[in-house]
Amino acid sequence: MLRQETISPIVDLHLNGITIPKREALGRQQIVNFSAHDLSLEDVRSATEELVKRGTTHFLATLVSGPEQTTLRNLATIAEAMIQPWGKPIIGIHAEGPFFSIETKGAHCERDIRDYADLSLFKRMFDASKGNLVLATVSPAIKDAASFIEEIAKMGVVVSLGHHNANLVQIKEAIDAGATAITHAGNGWSKEPPTDARKNLEVVAQLTDERTFVMFIPDGIHVSRDFLSIWHKVVEAVKPGHSVFVSDASPLSGATEGDYDFCKQDIRVERDERGRLRTFPLTGSYEQLRDCLTILRGMNIVSESDIVAGVTSNPLALMEPALRRIDRFPELSGLA
Repeated sequence: MLRQETISPIVDLHLNGITIPKREALGRQQIVNFSAHDLSLEDVRSATEELVKRGTTHFLATLVSGPEQTTLRNLATIAEAMIQPWGKPIIGIHAEGPFFSIETKGAHCERDIRDYADLSLFKRMFDASKGNLVLATVSPAIKDAASFIEEIAKMGVVVSLGHHNANLVQIKEAIDAGATAITHAGNGWSKEPPTDARKNLEVVAQLTDERTFVMFIPDGIHVSRDFLSIWHKVVEAVKPGHSVFVSDASPLSGATEGDYDFCKQDIRVERDERGRLRTFPLTGSYEQLRDCLTILRGMNIVSESDIVAGVTSNPLALMEPALRRIDRFPELSGLA
């Protein structure tokens, strides 16, 4: 039974799955990937219960770019999970893709990327989710992005910009059209080579627009301590209450060291030069959000009040219209 009432609130808007430790009944660890071709209702239940045990009290189940049939099936499965007694922690669904710039696809499978607006597909996704699709990450550089974003926003879905190489005009047009967030700032979002990817005006435009919330992954791997320190200060100076902390937790979060298949890629979980477990190449965070916050606290760059706001009031302020639409807005009490 979930003992959610004993856990202080943590809201994670970007959570791809989790690895459940080896249990006697299974004889092995269980990897739950919300985008898996064989995702079952029981998988979602196991993941939800494990996530609550590990401190995430409310979350958006996140699906990455995948084959349409799989995506529609999984959206329906998660929607079904949300109406179960154990599904209360799932407050909605985040579609991270497939409407991306191929050049900045990150760990997403290229064959599943749509670098153009496909409103018909998005509506099929929305319908499959029974309206529970509340957040969509979209590249502002895809063909017809602005009109696409405007239509999605009209459906009551929060639009976040990510996985793109957009120029300043495209970014402004996307925000003018209704985009209100930036997905995993500092990752998969620049047209520049990696060494320069955090220095250009496109980055500044996204993080300083007063209309957008900015999602940061504070796991100490996705972005540096300096990046978090500088840009969190800038965001909070320009628009207080607009920083959101997310895990972007990989389905391999918590997996034992070894080799795994992920999107038909060979992925290895092992320790880095600092002795921390992670995936190689990077496929999301190895840490769940409560562990990310422990890492962030250790950096001594963000106040405790800002950390708490970043996983409670700030993400809910971003998502409130969409969560009210589906009657899943959580009333939180306590501190993170």
